[in-house]
Amino acid sequence: MRKILSQKIIPIIFFTGMILTSIGCDIKREAIGADDEIMVITDNASKEAITIALSSIFNDTIYTPKPESQYKLKYVDPVGYNGIKEINNVIIGSIGNNELNPSTKLVMTLLGEDRYLKSLQGKDQVVFTFDQFAKNQVFMILSANSVDDLMSSLNGKREWIKEQFDEKMKQRQRNFLFKSARHKKEEKALAEKYPWSIKIPWGWEVIKDSVEAHFVWLGREMPYQWITIHGENGIIATDSTEAANYAISFPSKYFEHIQTNPYKFKAELAEFNHWNAWHYTGVWESKEDAKGGPFASYLFYDGQTDKSYYIFTLLHFPQKRKNLYMRQLDVIASSFAIQEK
Repeated sequence: MRKILSQKIIPIIFFTGMILTSIGCDIKREAIGADDEIMVITDNASKEAITIALSSIFNDTIYTPKPESQYKLKYVDPVGYNGIKEINNVIIGSIGNNELNPSTKLVMTLLGEDRYLKSLQGKDQVVFTFDQFAKNQVFMILSANSVDDLMSSLNGKREWIKEQFDEKMKQRQRNFLFKSARHKKEEKALAEKYPWSIKIPWGWEVIKDSVEAHFVWLGREMPYQWITIHGENGIIATDSTEAANYAISFPSKYFEHIQTNPYKFKAELAEFNHWNAWHYTGVWESKEDAKGGPFASYLFYDGQTDKSYYIFTLLHFPQKRKNLYMRQLDVIASSFAIQEK
């Protein structure tokens, strides 16, 4: 399905991208702003309809334990467009054909009158491009005659659209975490002891390293972020129940003072790098005091080393948005790789 969607949407991205880029050819700077925020440029007349459409795309929630959206939508009047057009994530929305509406005028300027009229006729109502006004930027235009037309045009595209925002966020975070300074000395030391490697960003440290237990604990402060890698010989879970029990009991066994909470514990099959894995998310809590936060983990078997690996991540950052820091943990965890023999 994903391949079919890409084939349908890519021509729109390419063609529209050419139209949009023709507006200016200045040397582009890196996009700016928070990775988990999306600037939505629309006027009051279109805002409700655009909000309905975007809510159907960006509807994922993490529990920290307080529910938190993965993306924070910030609405901006079209008058402020020039001041934010180089932000990481930009969406421009227009509903209807009233050329006096600021959103409609802006969309017509960006698309050109012919392309704008086609969007009202049910064609190219979702326009998507990358690096439009800045490097590593995601830029999308939504234009339709009515909210019903727009919602209909999104059918079959919602997952694909969100994946584009997610992938670009991961790319920006990889650059932020790994492009400059890293603890390469510590990375090399671990790679000499274990059959795997992992990237360690600057500001992180090795808290515990036990070759005997095949257990490595990495962490940083402010906010508190932990990643542990544990390996065991063979396949340790043959079904979903055994795998879930392993994930639930792991914190108490290896940290002693923390445990998982059944609140919003979720298990799903996922792809972790090239492995088929169980992906767990939920909430952890301290047994000693009033502390807790979100966790995420992967359990998978690697045939090359004949080992099952459990990569566990958690965050403690009270009273603050946590989604971006959980994304960082996932980026670091995803740098895990089995070394070639």
